[in-house]
Amino acid sequence: MPELPEVETIARDLAPLLRGRRIAAVRADRKPPVFHPQSLPPKTIVGRTISNVGRAGKFILIELGDDLHLAVHLRMTGNLLYQASSDATSYTRATLDLDNGARIVFADVRKFGRMRIFRGDPSGVLGLGLDPFAKELDAHALGKLTHGRRTPVKTWLLDQRRLAGVGNIYACESLFHARVRPKRRVGKLSLQERENLLVSLRRVLRRAIRHRGSSVDDYVDARGKQGAFQNQLSVYGRAGMPCRRCGTPIRRIVLAQRGTFYCPVCQR
Repeated sequence: MPELPEVETIARDLAPLLRGRRIAAVRADRKPPVFHPQSLPPKTIVGRTISNVGRAGKFILIELGDDLHLAVHLRMTGNLLYQASSDATSYTRATLDLDNGARIVFADVRKFGRMRIFRGDPSGVLGLGLDPFAKELDAHALGKLTHGRRTPVKTWLLDQRRLAGVGNIYACESLFHARVRPKRRVGKLSLQERENLLVSLRRVLRRAIRHRGSSVDDYVDARGKQGAFQNQLSVYGRAGMPCRRCGTPIRRIVLAQRGTFYCPVCQR
């Protein structure tokens, strides 16, 4: 948390606000350091003009031309906020001052989030797998990626080296709508089950983006406002509550150290 829909929402919010803006100054915590150990120095981006803001997996990407990028990973409790004034923000870890007097603030109460400045292809540098919306990702391609693997499908969905952007919330929700039980071995899914999973995954992600993400913990958008998709969750966080489809109590188990929610009747 935040996952693909939340990161996409923030990137879409920031893009029109930041395009053409010049970074005037960068300030960042050093204890613990907010910048990744392999990051280029913060001074690298001072004076650079922002060309666009996008997303790669769970990373917000600020593009600075000449193949230079600033990647922000919010981890569990991070927020990336656009502020037109210099009002104080709690738990600020880094600030990018802009040439119009506004600023981008990276706040993170638990200090797990990271920033990284780099040159090159984001997926390669950041070690990311395919995006769930990639055109080349279909049921056959998914079969090649998962062939022979004994990993539970829920665990596989969380592996950012395989599929970039999906986290705990949307893995649970997508498996519910695809009627696939989380502990099923991913390499044993049939062609039809893989097709159903991809359709469900993309549908859930698009709906979550339209509702500006799920604010089940600390997530807020670039303006500090909560999302609304948490009100439509079918299984995540609903242990013991009736399934919205069949009425059976939702169960919670732990897979890969993550709470996993599913319906024991609807998902097989």
